[in-house]
Amino acid sequence: MVPRGLKYNITIIEIEDGVIFEDDQFIVEAGLLDHGISSYGYRIIEKDRPGTLLADKLIEAGVQPGPIFRKIKNGERVTLEDGKTIDPVDFLGPDLKGRVLTILGDTRYCENAISLAENADLLVHESTFSKGEEKLAFDYFHSTTHQAAEIAKQAECQHLCLTHISSRYDKNDWRELVREAREIFPNTDIAEDFKEINIPLK
Repeated sequence: MVPRGLKYNITIIEIEDGVIFEDDQFIVEAGLLDHGISSYGYRIIEKDRPGTLLADKLIEAGVQPGPIFRKIKNGERVTLEDGKTIDPVDFLGPDLKGRVLTILGDTRYCENAISLAENADLLVHESTFSKGEEKLAFDYFHSTTHQAAEIAKQAECQHLCLTHISSRYDKNDWRELVREAREIFPNTDIAEDFKEINIPLK
């Protein structure tokens, strides 16, 4: 609640398509969707991580647990006191492939949605209307269950979670909405408060 008489300004910032954030663990990309006002989708890419440290193999090579293990786990080449060089490639398992999460806000069915969702491990997609309500969805700049599922299918996602369900559907209708989406994309769930979806490492 804003106290009476207090004035404040709201600044709307336009985001450009492309990378909007990057650190040592993640890259976040944004893309403009098709909505009545600016609405963006986000693709969160977890960077690949070094594979499991082959500790037994290192010990066999005469390296004792300690700081050297950590350096090798971090991908650093290490020269031992005897002059022998340890290449981390020889003592790490295969890289752990990063996961991809795509979250699409208010949108009609559009190409940018497919691009952002490409090969995502989990796609969270708005699904305001049921199948058969395509005209209504178009008029209100939203998507149907079938359209969300079609995006997931075309983008070759692993898992789809429907969200932003219209209040015209109560929780008793949700099972039917999921069933509709599964007609096109079988691995579909629906968002609920405190719902957790596990995204396994590849």
